[in-house]
Amino acid sequence: MAKRNDRPTLATVAERAGVSIKTASRVLNGEKHVAASTAEKVETAAEELGFRLNSTARRLRAGGRSPYIGVVLSDAADAFQSRAFAAVEAELATHDLRPVVTVVGDDPDREEAFLDECLANDLTGIIVIRAHPEAAETYARAASAPGTRIVTLDPAVNGPGISIVAGDDREAGRLAAEQLLAHGHMALGVIGDQSPSLITTRRLQGIQDAIAGRRGVGWRAYMREDAHDEASAKNVVAAWLGSRSAPGALITLSATVTQGAIDACRRLGEWPALVGIDDFPTAELLDVTVVDRNVESLAAEAVRRLRASAEPSGAGGGGGSLGEGEGSSPSETTGRERVDDGVPDFDNALCVIARGSGEEPPDTR
Repeated sequence: MAKRNDRPTLATVAERAGVSIKTASRVLNGEKHVAASTAEKVETAAEELGFRLNSTARRLRAGGRSPYIGVVLSDAADAFQSRAFAAVEAELATHDLRPVVTVVGDDPDREEAFLDECLANDLTGIIVIRAHPEAAETYARAASAPGTRIVTLDPAVNGPGISIVAGDDREAGRLAAEQLLAHGHMALGVIGDQSPSLITTRRLQGIQDAIAGRRGVGWRAYMREDAHDEASAKNVVAAWLGSRSAPGALITLSATVTQGAIDACRRLGEWPALVGIDDFPTAELLDVTVVDRNVESLAAEAVRRLRASAEPSGAGGGGGSLGEGEGSSPSETTGRERVDDGVPDFDNALCVIARGSGEEPPDTR
């Protein structure tokens, strides 16, 4: 007599079903080329014994797709990426989908290996929150594989078969600059993220848009790019604040950069006006003005497009293309998702959250 705490094994399932261990393994691991009657015997035996069935395998055998979605981040410590991932995970859960996550850091090879694994394991799709700047070609190759579904929040990841869900980064830069200009600031220090980043480039374009036609506004002399972490942003701001020609106001182009700048201000006891792009958890406590977007809206739209791309298309009866599905206009359902021009086609308007730092008047001392 078996002990009460003995757990059923693959061997006991095989014995109960009257098949070999190999056949039981094939059934429970989702291999498709098994007779339906045999599969039914094995699954019945497993259920009777309390053997935990592999729900993913059963779904694959039934012709469904994996419930797993690959999710790519470049920096888990970045406030925007962590917020976006939390929103994506919550949205996936409402559809019985689960994320498999990688954080690529400064290693584009890791990103390529992760994509290969996603494709090899037949994951339902991939959501890119932020990619390594050098990884764009990797995604283009992955998107060309049959059945691949890629949705990205990073506008640098683009091309045929890739659906872009991104806010208007150019508008974000414009709003940040205009907030400071409206309060009389003429010397703006701009601290960017990685210079190859399309997000940084667009945000800088937005700042230029805000300054165009205004006389006496200086910012190029203070502009610094490649401050892509808190330490480098802190060093840049500390050097500015310690000089005689320090800018009177700061624009920080990511939440990580903003946090580094705030750290420098706190340590030196100098508080220039500041507007950051993208909110972060302690910004309200520190009275930091930010330009922000609705990450829940981004996540919901990304998951909607990913799921819509898996639905049969109305015209051909085959697998749907990215961008197809509920809410798409006829011009977008041509077999490939159009590359986004930076302006979202869903409700994700940017807003300035004024908390005090961006409304400080110029220092007239």
